[in-house]
Amino acid sequence: MPYISKETLTNSLMQLKGTAHHFMKIWFVLKRMGLKKGVTVEVDTSNSTDVLKRLYSYGEKSGEFFVPFAHTTRFMTMKHDAARSIIQTTLNRWATSGSVVDCNPNGYLDFSLSESGKVLVSQGRLYPMGLGNGLDGFALKEDTRVVIPDLSFAVWLFIRENIAEENPKTDLLDRMTQFLNLERSEYELVFIKDNLDVKLQNDALSEADIFDVCREIIESKNIPVKEIREDEKQYDRRIKNMITIKDEPSWLQVDPSEQLQELISSGEKAILIYGPPRTGKTRIIDNIFPKDSEDRVTIQIHEGWSYENLIIGLQPLPNSEEFDWKLGPLGEAIRDQKKCIVLEEINRTRISQALGEVFSLIEASYRGEENGIKLPNGKKIWINKDVQFIFTMNTIDESTEDIDDALLGRIASVEFPPRVEDLTELLSSKQIDEEMSLKIKDIYNTILTQYPLGHGYFAGITKETNFISYYVSRIRPTLLNHFQSARKDIVDQIDNAVDGVFIN
Repeated sequence: MPYISKETLTNSLMQLKGTAHHFMKIWFVLKRMGLKKGVTVEVDTSNSTDVLKRLYSYGEKSGEFFVPFAHTTRFMTMKHDAARSIIQTTLNRWATSGSVVDCNPNGYLDFSLSESGKVLVSQGRLYPMGLGNGLDGFALKEDTRVVIPDLSFAVWLFIRENIAEENPKTDLLDRMTQFLNLERSEYELVFIKDNLDVKLQNDALSEADIFDVCREIIESKNIPVKEIREDEKQYDRRIKNMITIKDEPSWLQVDPSEQLQELISSGEKAILIYGPPRTGKTRIIDNIFPKDSEDRVTIQIHEGWSYENLIIGLQPLPNSEEFDWKLGPLGEAIRDQKKCIVLEEINRTRISQALGEVFSLIEASYRGEENGIKLPNGKKIWINKDVQFIFTMNTIDESTEDIDDALLGRIASVEFPPRVEDLTELLSSKQIDEEMSLKIKDIYNTILTQYPLGHGYFAGITKETNFISYYVSRIRPTLLNHFQSARKDIVDQIDNAVDGVFIN
């Protein structure tokens, strides 16, 4: 496999210079050290040294580190002791509210000191709100954004490694995303798209080659600072259209799909997925357990279903006045040893009563033939240890029944709330252009301030869709039904938002 050419490295560094505040280097160090949701990074006087070498080394003879996106010669290099003199010292200042030059990311990163003197860094509740904009977000000025060209920075990160000869740009960007543990929102806040021409060569650049190119960039005087203006209102719109921001602990702000996968991987055999309609509950189940699989059965719970409907009940025999026992759909699924049993919208009935004695068998510790019970027909029934139960529950419909604590105590639960990230993915799959997508997400965010509308309500949109007509026929009726005449003013507010975005 080939390597990055010297010409490509030179061009990438010319593109990178002056695209971010030099303290951006610390954020990249933290990301490489594992900073992400639910993870606290511990930094002492030296444990970032290896990461600094990997991110910013520019030739063995330099004895320094090189910061390719810095805007002045002074800040483009760091001494060999930067782990102590820059990384830990700056983090200490942020942690103790000490004197800080230019920027302070305390608005979205949490800093504290451990008893052993390490600086503890984690994502704040509103993270990444603040990242990428203004001085505190590592931009060069207020009302501007960070504009690091993605491909150029990826070239810098992998100048010493083999690069895929086919689709080298894709290879570089995919590697960078994984290497820095980047979430999609972080990527969009820090990077801009880059049209760098990536040229490859058979041999890797020597350390001397890398040093010479970097020194040329450091000493150059004619590379202008890159700047994209972005005021607070523009930034607020941009970030709210890429990620759902909630004032709650970061460990609660987990992608529900990832949380569900983690529960299944950890061995949970009974899981409740709950949330408003059309937030992707059934879709994620279908992705994990194919709907057409012979090992899966899906049971749609109907209003008022009882034990006799779901498990077993006496039913009249055809053309007879006599009755006999007949298994319900769940009873049949257990008898047939289905591997995955999905019960949709369990709060349409009193599910604990409808499950009857099967209620206890769902729990992992009561699985297996040894824990079997007799049904009213005298036959024994049990649930195998490897059977996966998935329940879904609609949290909006006011006509449904409550789920009691006894059932919740036997199963793991995952909330599927409305998320702008899921709408973004849906619109992207429909190939909706960026301008239209932003407008739709503006309206979606307006709706979410009043009503938890699932992103699936927008699934019918195509490139040819007239959004006004779609809103009037597919979205507005749901809002009117929920708020009814008592809060018609809320629907009026959303109507006016649609008018302002799509008409005026």
